[in-house]
Amino acid sequence: MDKKIKKFLKDAVRVAPKISNKGELFELKNGLVSKYPQTRKDAIKKTIQQMTIGKDVSSLFPDVLKNIATPDVEQKKLVYLYIINYAQTHPELCILAVNTFVTDAQDPNPLIRCMAIRTMSMIRVDKMLGHVEVPLRKTLQDDNPYVRKTAVICVAKLFQLNRQLCKELNVITDLISALDDENPMVVANTVAALTEIYEMENTAVPLSLLIDSHMKKFLTVLNECTEWARITILSALAQYGARDSSEAQDIIFRVTPHLQHVNPAVVLASVKVLVKNLDMLTADAQKQSLEKVSTALVSLMSTPPEMQYVALRNIRILLQKYPELLAKELCIFYVKFNDPLYIKLEKMDIMVRLASNANTKQCTMLLNELREYAMEFEPEFVSKAIQAISQLTIKFSNGNSHPDTAKFSNKVMEILCSLLQDRDTFQDECLISICDLLRFNPDLSKLPVSIISTWTDAESRLVTDYGKCNYIWLVGEHQFSQAEEKLQQFIESFPQQGQYTQLALLVTVMKLHKKLPESTLQHVLNLAVTQTQDIDIRDMAIFYSRCLSLPNSKSLIKELCTAKLPNLTSTLDQFSTELLHTLLNELSTLSSIYYKPLSQFKKHFPQQNHSNGKNLDSVSKVTNAETLLDLEDTSNTVPNTVNVGSGTLAELSDLFNFNGDPLLDSSNSKKSTDKETVMASGNSKDLLDLF
Repeated sequence: MDKKIKKFLKDAVRVAPKISNKGELFELKNGLVSKYPQTRKDAIKKTIQQMTIGKDVSSLFPDVLKNIATPDVEQKKLVYLYIINYAQTHPELCILAVNTFVTDAQDPNPLIRCMAIRTMSMIRVDKMLGHVEVPLRKTLQDDNPYVRKTAVICVAKLFQLNRQLCKELNVITDLISALDDENPMVVANTVAALTEIYEMENTAVPLSLLIDSHMKKFLTVLNECTEWARITILSALAQYGARDSSEAQDIIFRVTPHLQHVNPAVVLASVKVLVKNLDMLTADAQKQSLEKVSTALVSLMSTPPEMQYVALRNIRILLQKYPELLAKELCIFYVKFNDPLYIKLEKMDIMVRLASNANTKQCTMLLNELREYAMEFEPEFVSKAIQAISQLTIKFSNGNSHPDTAKFSNKVMEILCSLLQDRDTFQDECLISICDLLRFNPDLSKLPVSIISTWTDAESRLVTDYGKCNYIWLVGEHQFSQAEEKLQQFIESFPQQGQYTQLALLVTVMKLHKKLPESTLQHVLNLAVTQTQDIDIRDMAIFYSRCLSLPNSKSLIKELCTAKLPNLTSTLDQFSTELLHTLLNELSTLSSIYYKPLSQFKKHFPQQNHSNGKNLDSVSKVTNAETLLDLEDTSNTVPNTVNVGSGTLAELSDLFNFNGDPLLDSSNSKKSTDKETVMASGNSKDLLDLF
């Protein structure tokens, strides 16, 4: 109400004409050259408003530029923002503002000095970049830490725009010297700038040597930084290798308090530093540190779903390295009714990995929980639950001499057979899980074989290629009665079947060829050679044909017919040793989300140092002067200044998409991969708050 009253009084005494909300170009043009300061300021606001919604207002560039010399900080910031956005369209006119930029870089107000140097370093015009040396060097040595903080980021921006110029000016040396600054925020932003430069050109700065020489400095300033600056410093510490156990213990002691931070990103960055140094500790010290890591990870389960997903993906990596990390926290990962699907799937995967085969009670409780999940209606959720039931059973029974093992396995088989009969829409998933259990323990075959052998319409019951493949394997492995009729329905549609089904048909018909008509085997061999495009299937069919044509080949054929698949010991996916080591070093990054090394993510940086004389076309257009490594809010560091918009607000949409196809590996275990598509769309929404 107070704001409305103030606005009413302000409008009541206003003399200057107003700008309408339509934002027509001719009206804006007239307003920009008005004799009334308030009208000119309103016109600039409306111009920026039109710019943020995507309207082309580049034709107003000369008129906006006339309003750059003003003591009004808010107006100056808006003009700077406009210049950054449209500098490429009017490179010649931008030169007219050079004197203003240089003057503003020496202004008594630290906010104006920051705005000036930031804007100069972001304008994609070569002639403008040529005048940035003097202001940049002065701001790097400025008395105000906020100005220095901004200046070190501008070095990274300048390097991105013109590497050759940055090297000629030798400002990277000044940037490196900023690591010894007394202000924590300056140090953090310097680390961020050096990291950005190193990623663009790893020969430009000796990043690893700088981290090694300033490690103690980073530990000292860590507690005095803002949360985003802490993440930057923690990421640098994660690249440092401790020389001995005492140094590793000191690093862990300094970083451990940050596991309790409210920001999940700080927590995960701290976990990465601890994991880097844990191997150098004694067993007791390592156990104590892991308990603190466990508590921190559990706290992340109360964050929003997006944060939980990131935490769960990182936990998956940590569990392979430290299987007992969260052994006592299984109940924390039970699925909640309001969890999104992508959270439910990750939680089930974590729960199976956490279950201990030495704890029968825990596994029984988890089995009952998974059974409830299998009765739900979300297709992907139910499929994952059925798969998790077989994974849990194999994990519990593998190498377990407990007397309840056989009872547990029989109970699981009864559950799967019950689901197979009751859930008509999940026949494939149930059959695949049953076959996995039979490959682990063939003694469980009595109940499922008695049910599945009665099927007369398996072709219509089963939908997926992998499900049909397992059914055909079961027919051949346990030699169902009337096997010819059961296989004939698949043989008739052989060209339309998937490659796994075709391969299983070929192997099964060969195994049962003495019990089948001779014409059946020959027909399948001909189909496998002429009606499939898979090279492996054709090669195997040719191999079988030649074996059958060889004289005295009975022993070879008998061996082929009696060959069995190797027994399963686990159906849980595992990272290779090399990949696990890489992922542990890259926790809390995109690498831990996609389970791929960061080296596989392509980064595109401009390589040219010379433009066409007008602008740098290789650099994408930037629409906000507050972007790129700015780690602190201006309102908290510069007193008595106007707080206008604080940066581009990124909106994430369509983050998770689960459409993985099952793949068959060497052990015929089902795998699925979740594809995450991350789409970021920027919008200067904060600018709209000015109007």
